[in-house]
Amino acid sequence: MNTIGLRTCLSLVLLALPVAADDALDHALAQVGLDRPSLGWTPRAHWTRYPADIPYKLRHFDGLLAEPLSTVRYARGHANAARRFLSPAALAKPGERGEGALYSLVHALGVSPRFGAFRAYSANLTAPPTPLDAAILDLHRTAGRATRHYTFGTDSPYPQLDKALAAQVALVPEAARPILGQLVAEVVGAHRWATLAFRRTTLETRIAVAKRLDLGEEEVDALDYAPEVDDLARDWDEASLWYAALRATDALDRARRELSALKDLPAFAFDWETPWGMIRLRGTGTDEIDGRNALLLVDLGGDDVYLGPAGSSASDRPMGLVLDLGGDDRYLADVPAHGAGVCGVGIVLDQAGNDRYESHTLGQGAGQFGLGALLDLAGDDRYAMRYSGQGCGYFGIGVLADALGNDRYELWSDGQGFGGVAGVGTLADGAGDDVYVAVRDPGITKRPSYHSELKVSVSNAQGCAMGRRGDGADGHSWAGGLGMLLDVSGNDSYLAGNWSMGTGYWFGTGLLWDGDGNDAYHGVVWSQGSGAHFCVGALVDEAGDDEHALDPGGRTGLAFGHDFTVALLVDVKGNDRYTTAGDGLGMSINRSVALLLDLAGDDHYAGPAERRPGQALFDDRLRDLGGASSFFAEATSLGLFLDVGGTDRYVPERTNNAVWLDPADSPNWVVRNLSVGVDRASGEVDLEPRPERPVPQRPAGRDTGAGSGSR
Repeated sequence: MNTIGLRTCLSLVLLALPVAADDALDHALAQVGLDRPSLGWTPRAHWTRYPADIPYKLRHFDGLLAEPLSTVRYARGHANAARRFLSPAALAKPGERGEGALYSLVHALGVSPRFGAFRAYSANLTAPPTPLDAAILDLHRTAGRATRHYTFGTDSPYPQLDKALAAQVALVPEAARPILGQLVAEVVGAHRWATLAFRRTTLETRIAVAKRLDLGEEEVDALDYAPEVDDLARDWDEASLWYAALRATDALDRARRELSALKDLPAFAFDWETPWGMIRLRGTGTDEIDGRNALLLVDLGGDDVYLGPAGSSASDRPMGLVLDLGGDDRYLADVPAHGAGVCGVGIVLDQAGNDRYESHTLGQGAGQFGLGALLDLAGDDRYAMRYSGQGCGYFGIGVLADALGNDRYELWSDGQGFGGVAGVGTLADGAGDDVYVAVRDPGITKRPSYHSELKVSVSNAQGCAMGRRGDGADGHSWAGGLGMLLDVSGNDSYLAGNWSMGTGYWFGTGLLWDGDGNDAYHGVVWSQGSGAHFCVGALVDEAGDDEHALDPGGRTGLAFGHDFTVALLVDVKGNDRYTTAGDGLGMSINRSVALLLDLAGDDHYAGPAERRPGQALFDDRLRDLGGASSFFAEATSLGLFLDVGGTDRYVPERTNNAVWLDPADSPNWVVRNLSVGVDRASGEVDLEPRPERPVPQRPAGRDTGAGSGSR
């Protein structure tokens, strides 16, 4: 390692040189003797007290911790899926294997990050168009129930299911019957897999888990251990459940496309009780639809009201589905609903209309040992709920996807892309000027944060992920999951309290990605590319004139990492404004990698006078190699600030086109706790973890024709 004097000389030489075509990030790292491969951590076996045995980590986590810049690629990969599969062109027609865009979306943004055994080829829908009454009677037989009854050698006079069902089916428009029959047949197939998922579990365990509507409160500090959660996590078959969910999603999407081609459909009402729950079919009238004990609800149009647990599963009912083709609808519930997968699969697919969704806890795309999806394809929609929704997962998958419209999302806590313990929660919005609100007032949310003297609410929202940290309580630690908020386009507004907008905690990964538009981000504490205690938090904004602010009382945000955190705030284009009265702007404490990268534009930065952009705070424990554990002293940490291009302004005043480092006699150099701030007039940045990829050279004289290689 270079001496302090050599570091200082090298920095002065670099400053004196004209800006070349080198990578600006590599240039900044070189100021402190680092390169990209030296960022991050791979825990070593001898690191006692490092929490290496935390169960339920998602498979991506260790890779991002070891290679922090891969986080940008990881976020962009999911964002590309949102952009592609929420486009009108993709939603209009199936893929080459018959799969619909929503099947691919739910796979890419839910199933794949949670469970790596699937690749999105096909849901294997094989049912042909089927008479509706025949499909429903087959459901009864599949459930082990007789469809005809006999006594004393003759037909029983009641019940006569076939006759009663035929009378009901006659109410349904003839053109719609084979499509709906095909949908029922596919639901039968999906239901089989959802049931198989829990074959090794007991109903008592599932009931106990389903009653735990407070798992959001279990995040962070481990309040009330639920052994039934560990028991169910040990015994369920999640491959079967995700297969059921993917099949159900694709079946609804296919029925949506085919039913939408029908013209002049009337109003009607069809209700049928099956062994697995109610099937309710409605036409184009204005309907009030009861969601209780519902297996399948289909509405062909009209301004409707859904009451109760529509589009939800339960411990004793592993599937609940809704398909609505149009109309300005209202979805109202105070129980898990509107895409709530609780020990099963719950899906709502709403094709069009200015809709209103109002829920309490677990809904609007929430999975708790299940998959919950709310898929809204058009309209200016309003989403409001209290806890655990709008893309939220606990040992499961929650997806809220909205393709088009100027939408408003409001939540009290735990959602809008929240990855709870072992879960994946995703909110993906395709287009429109959207508003995201996580209510700050703890008098409303009943979630006061001790990081703000109980004056600001714990939000856990807008691309946030948290685990159950049990080392200060009962020892039962569970890793956080993956929380993603992905907004493809529009001028958007983000408002939240504490823990929000690309923030992680305790082996969780929180990502907020925004594609373009002039956006405003307003958090308070732990916000916008931040995190604490072994986690990843990242905010990536690709374009637009944006405002990044920690509002009064705010601190520890805008790329702030604490205790083995990867904290990234990357703003690629635009004239941007950054404001904090507390710590941030690329700050690392207690061994973290915190990077604030603004890659273009005339930008404004305002921070506290006692801090500078790009700083790692020294702690004497960083040089203690003689304690019970050495991992804290053996690691490398970095606080980095990089602004490329533009005429920038700093409060307090700093010089454009300069480098800021720790003084030569700072103890930070000795303990590899490194600080660097760089403002440069121009340059390029490759955000890949290892941007230089040598091109293989063909060996001279080697035959490279067909047949010379191996398979």
